[in-house]
Amino acid sequence: MGRFERKIQKRLKAETEDFNVWFEKNKEHFPGFVNSKSEEEVEPQGIVKLKKKKLWIIPTAFVLVALCVILCFLPMILKKDTVSSPSFFGDESVDETLLSEEEYQKILLANPFLLKMDVVQKVKLEKTDDGSLVFVILDSELETENDYYLVTVQIEYNPYYEFVSKPAYDNLDHSLMISDFEVGYKLAGLDSDDLYWYYMLTESNGQRIYWEVHCFEESIEEFIQIVFED
Repeated sequence: MGRFERKIQKRLKAETEDFNVWFEKNKEHFPGFVNSKSEEEVEPQGIVKLKKKKLWIIPTAFVLVALCVILCFLPMILKKDTVSSPSFFGDESVDETLLSEEEYQKILLANPFLLKMDVVQKVKLEKTDDGSLVFVILDSELETENDYYLVTVQIEYNPYYEFVSKPAYDNLDHSLMISDFEVGYKLAGLDSDDLYWYYMLTESNGQRIYWEVHCFEESIEEFIQIVFED
């Protein structure tokens, strides 16, 4: 290459303007294009300065990510709360069937005090939707030298069952501890046969039993002693 050609190339390079500088000067002619690579700005005097980074982008992006995470997990949280909160139900949600002898024997093993009474009828209540056990109801009798007791034993297996007479077991007048049983009871009045009518609630090892006791004498202390004393 001759001296003349080298001189021409040197002059061309000296007059060539940086693209980013040129673009900033002429960007009004290119409204549809953005120079994303440029982080420089040109002042009117032609001085090139680095652009200030937009720091607000970082916290905004963090907030958006956090919001997306919350929205993703919110349905699962709501579903979990729904599953962990069973609702109360009444007689319209249960079916009554006879208790089999095998089932009754299992109940006797768990509640041996029932052997002290004559059980004349045995039924169970199950949830209509899933067949789970709700209640076992035993109509029983107990005769002593001093009295005759007609007893309905209702063994609870689902605490969310709101049977009709359940409110009657609130605010019982008498309470005592015998063997491993917490016993509460109250006199409801006289039944249609003029027998004394008692509501009694017992609990032992987490097992609740609702009782209705009808008798001739105005006391069920004898009944409690016979049934629950070891």
